[in-house]
Amino acid sequence: MTERDDRFRPWLRLALAAVLAWLAWRLRTVLVPLALAWLLTLVLEPLRRRLAARLGPSLAAAACTAVLVLAPLVLVLPLFADLSGFLTWAQTLEPAELLPRLREWQEALLARLPPELSERLAASSLTEQQWQLLAARATGVVLAVVHAVVGFFGGFFGLASLLLLLPVFAFYLFAGAPWLPRIRAALPPARRPGFDRVAPRIEEVLRVYLGARLLVALLKGLLAFAALLALGFPGADTLGLLVGVGSLIPVLGPFLAFLAMAAVAMVDGGHTGGGLVGLAAAGVLYAVLETVEGYLLLPRLVGRSLGLSDFAVLLAVLAGGALLGFLGFLVAIPAVAVGRVLWVELVRPRLAAAGAVDAVETPGGSSSSAPAPPPAGPDAS
Repeated sequence: MTERDDRFRPWLRLALAAVLAWLAWRLRTVLVPLALAWLLTLVLEPLRRRLAARLGPSLAAAACTAVLVLAPLVLVLPLFADLSGFLTWAQTLEPAELLPRLREWQEALLARLPPELSERLAASSLTEQQWQLLAARATGVVLAVVHAVVGFFGGFFGLASLLLLLPVFAFYLFAGAPWLPRIRAALPPARRPGFDRVAPRIEEVLRVYLGARLLVALLKGLLAFAALLALGFPGADTLGLLVGVGSLIPVLGPFLAFLAMAAVAMVDGGHTGGGLVGLAAAGVLYAVLETVEGYLLLPRLVGRSLGLSDFAVLLAVLAGGALLGFLGFLVAIPAVAVGRVLWVELVRPRLAAAGAVDAVETPGGSSSSAPAPPPAGPDAS
């Protein structure tokens, strides 16, 4: 290998990485369900091992796939139970009457306040045109977010293929598990020691992260259900389910859950009386839930299960969202955990070896590792 080849090797690697990234983006309608299926198989791998010892690999794969398909159906049972109630109050949401109703709620709220404060707020209250402009902007934001998410998954075709391909990929991944020995057998012998150090740890990190993330979603959903039930909101179980499931989808999931809570709060806010008071109650509850998740549940449950500090988890989530938006929120914590494994197992040993080499080399290229002359003893002349 000539010096010229060594100089162009980093550029060739960069070009290859760019081509692979482009191919991955173009094939995301297939790769996204494949990646999700693989992550879900990691969570259910202990169950697959137990079932495989009793039923065999094929039946165990079919049983685990059935769990993946039936579990979401069981979770949405509260939605069907509350469907009639939701349809009843949803019929009251006439678009033409919504703005006048908001105006009435605003005036009713001002009437409850002290006269001096009510006059000050009335002077700065929103007019009907401002309410219309605010509603139009909110609708535009919702449509833009939905469009971005649908576009990330490859459009509506990508979402449909996700639902169809996910159980298919999961079945074949379950049937062929475990995959690490097969991948190891296909590697050159020189690469296998590094694979043995890194791959099992990355797989375990992802399994622990997903399990902890599902636990956070469950706890957040239960907290939302308890709070909504105490406030007397209709459909508290369905709204709690939306809050829990929505927490698995950064940014968009909590936002859609808040929209559902806000709609119910304004039409029938339970003990709050609905209207702007109910909307305010929904906003406060949303802020409390997000604070508990971001500053308590995620750092304590997810971060500590991965060996990351609370500060590292918060910094990773904020940095990931700032760099990559929706995708950054989604992959920030597992990316940091996997990067920590790669640093410990691959990067740091190479840096340590390079430091040891640099320590015995002088700037002029001559070696400084020659033994020092022995100290002069009593017999030295």
